[in-house]
Amino acid sequence: MALGDDALVARCQSEVPYRVDAYRELVRRFEPMVFGTCLRMIQNQEDAEEVCQDAFLQVFHKIGQFEGRSSFKTWLFRIVFNLSVRRRENIAKRAHREIKVAGEIAKHSDHFVPPEGAAGQISLGAEVEEALSRLDGNEQRVLILKFVSGLSLQEIADVFEVGLSAAKMRTYRALESFRDAYQEATARKGGPR
Repeated sequence: MALGDDALVARCQSEVPYRVDAYRELVRRFEPMVFGTCLRMIQNQEDAEEVCQDAFLQVFHKIGQFEGRSSFKTWLFRIVFNLSVRRRENIAKRAHREIKVAGEIAKHSDHFVPPEGAAGQISLGAEVEEALSRLDGNEQRVLILKFVSGLSLQEIADVFEVGLSAAKMRTYRALESFRDAYQEATARKGGPR
């Protein structure tokens, strides 16, 4: 019989770092959700894989500090959320530097071809991707945590370290913003399919 999350976490806390059977089971159980969340937040497969690995490394090193004040899933997704946000910020800084360099090259070359778009993105449809890209970072994150990672409103509140009513309001506003952005995107493409 498979252990529940709480029992598995307790076993993992008692075993790590000397035995890793329970830790491996935690990784096996949560890796698909963690990777999916990372991929949606970062939108690059290689970076998402690294953040996923970093998150589970952090779990390995800090599982003894988990006090159970929230569910393990919430604690894990707070780690994933923070690492993903940090990685996105680093990617944005790197992209900004690359744009500056590309601009300088373009000034001095008649044959400049800009680099292609990021590889490894999940394809949700052009209108959905466009609508998501129009949302601010927190709105995107709320929707990803809710609909990609499947977190409850309480778990989202715990990840953002806000109250339940604030999480509900953020989710509602993000959905409203998404709806408006999606309607604009589909109107430009000739209506919904």
